[in-house]
Amino acid sequence: MTKLTLRPTDTFFFKNHHATQAGETTVMEPMFPPRPNTIYGALRAAYIYTHSSFEDFARGADEHVKQWMGTPNERGAFRLHYCGLADGDQLFLPLPLDYQVVEEGESLTAYPLELVKDRKPASSSLGWRLASSRREKTKSSQHRYVSVDEWKRALLASQPITSLRSLSSFIAREAKVGIQLDDSKRTAREKFLYRVEKSRFLGDASLVAYISDEPDFSAVKWARIGGENRPWSIRQTPGQFRLWSVDERRAVEQAIQRTKLAKVVFLSPAIFSNGSRPATFDGVHWRWPNGATVEWLASAIGRPELYGGWDIVHHRPKPRKWMVPAGSVVYVKVERDEELPLIFSALDGIHLTDEEAEEGFGFAIVTSASESEEEL
Repeated sequence: MTKLTLRPTDTFFFKNHHATQAGETTVMEPMFPPRPNTIYGALRAAYIYTHSSFEDFARGADEHVKQWMGTPNERGAFRLHYCGLADGDQLFLPLPLDYQVVEEGESLTAYPLELVKDRKPASSSLGWRLASSRREKTKSSQHRYVSVDEWKRALLASQPITSLRSLSSFIAREAKVGIQLDDSKRTAREKFLYRVEKSRFLGDASLVAYISDEPDFSAVKWARIGGENRPWSIRQTPGQFRLWSVDERRAVEQAIQRTKLAKVVFLSPAIFSNGSRPATFDGVHWRWPNGATVEWLASAIGRPELYGGWDIVHHRPKPRKWMVPAGSVVYVKVERDEELPLIFSALDGIHLTDEEAEEGFGFAIVTSASESEEEL
């Protein structure tokens, strides 16, 4: 696995799936962080541009480029495992959505929800739920980030998280108003006003992409990413996304083996065919791509969003699909000891998505979980 650090040379803008066209009331809503397919496509295009030409790529004439980047109709061997947010050398992970964010004075603290067995009639037919005994007013758990070290400590010990960071600590927003140009006359078009908020990284913030060991990106110095195809620098360094240390991994494995309970935390959005449920979930059991089958107990899943885009090959919008956000959590039970090696193989990362795994969707890690002894 290889690590790529991506930094913009100026402001940047990522748009959502909504179509936008300049007009009197047009407001282009930005989104951040970008979806994995945006980074995958930009890296793919940058590699093609550096090592070949888009004409040869379209014809499949360059065998080296074709091996890794495929053709307009087929994918190559290039894989994006995960794209995350960093500040300097420190990686930051999304706050799991099974944490309850509470305002305490002028700071925020996130408290973990507890997995409890339903002993009363409930709307869920699964028999389990996530609960809290706290009664304070809460804030949204989405778009909160935690340094990887504190993230691990909190999840391993089921402890509160005190050092939460919001997106505003990584990026600054800059409002811009413009008027669309008439390309033939190079003059402004009347009543074609648009407004957009562009972003700028603060300090040493950056995006980091973990990709397969091949192909080599050392010669690829620049990529055009996001709206207006603005340039971003690319720096390749040896690096592997390995979340757990040897001792931490051993502790997680022992805990799962003892309780038969595990927690799946999505670090990137996942495309689910059935809204907030994957296609391989039958109402009780969930089958993973590596062959594991687990019982779905409870979940903390953010509101699904529509994922779309533009099909540059067929010149038309892509079909809209449901996507659950990063930070979503699913608690599962391992019913058979034979499943344990498959669960352990996913501790440092597995793509649990119905589509686009090669583009980095559905990247999730697995950790231990426990049942609360008290009824909440």
